[in-house]
Amino acid sequence: MTTNYLYKNVNSNFLEISGEDSADFLQNLITNDIFKMQNNKILYSCLLTPQGKFSSDFFIYKNNDSFILETHKKFYKELINKLNIYKLRSKIKIKDIINKYSFVIFGNIKINNSYDIFVTDPRNINLGKKLIQTDETITTSSSIEEIDEIKFHEIHIKNHAPYSPLDLITNKSLLLENNFEKINGISWDKGCYVGQEITARMKYRALLKKKIYSLKIISGNINIQDKIVIDNNLIGEVISKANNYLLCMLNIKLIQNQFEEKNNLKLDNSIILEFL
Repeated sequence: MTTNYLYKNVNSNFLEISGEDSADFLQNLITNDIFKMQNNKILYSCLLTPQGKFSSDFFIYKNNDSFILETHKKFYKELINKLNIYKLRSKIKIKDIINKYSFVIFGNIKINNSYDIFVTDPRNINLGKKLIQTDETITTSSSIEEIDEIKFHEIHIKNHAPYSPLDLITNKSLLLENNFEKINGISWDKGCYVGQEITARMKYRALLKKKIYSLKIISGNINIQDKIVIDNNLIGEVISKANNYLLCMLNIKLIQNQFEEKNNLKLDNSIILEFL
C-alpha cells in the first residue's frame, strides 16, 4: 500500500504584488517568464543580484489581477526590500499576506476543504503537489503521514533539486551550478532580467566548470563541507546532507566518466558513494 505524505511549510511567507504594472515589473526582474504562467498553475523563479548570484527563490501564482509570491522566511525580508528598491515609478503595490498556509502533498489525495491552488510542483513531478490555502489544517478522507524537514530535504536531493534555505548561499550561489536549468527555474528566451547577462554567458560560453550531483552513501560516513578526494585529486565537496543522501559540488570534467557510466565513487578515505 502506497503511503501518502504531507509536509507543512511552516517557514513560508507570502506577499502580494498588484497594480497595472505588476506583470511587467516581475518580468523585468525574475529569472522565469511571467507571461508563460497559465491560470491555476504555479511558476518557480528566482531573483538574482546584478552579478548573477542567488538572492532568493519563490513560487508565484495569480490571484485575480494580482500575483502571490511564496518564499522561505530566510529570504523574505531581503526580497521585500529589493522589490521596493526596484519599484521606482512602477504602478504596483507590494504587501505582506499573513493568512495563507503552504503544504506539499505526496500521493493521490483528495482535498475536501477550499484552497487557493493545488498543483504539481513545476520543478519536478516527484517533488509533490503544492497546496496553498487560508485554512491552517487540511481536510481529507485519505490517510496521510506528516514528514519533517529532513525527509523533505532528502526528497529534494533524490530529485536533483536544491532545497534553497539549506543548500543555497545568498550572494554566492550560481543557478547553473545548482541545476536550475533542469528544474524549470530559468527562461532562456524571455529577455533581460537582473543578473541575466552573467547567467547567459555561463551557458552559452560553456563557462560552467562545476555543478551539484546527488549521491547516496553506500559505505562509511561523510559530512557537510568534507572534501571529496579520489586518487589524491580533489574533485569537490559535500554541500548538503539529509540522512544518507548528499548534494555534492563536483568538478564536471573530473567526474564526467564516472557519472555517465554510473560508477560508484570510491574515495581515498574508503567511503563509497553512489550517483542517483
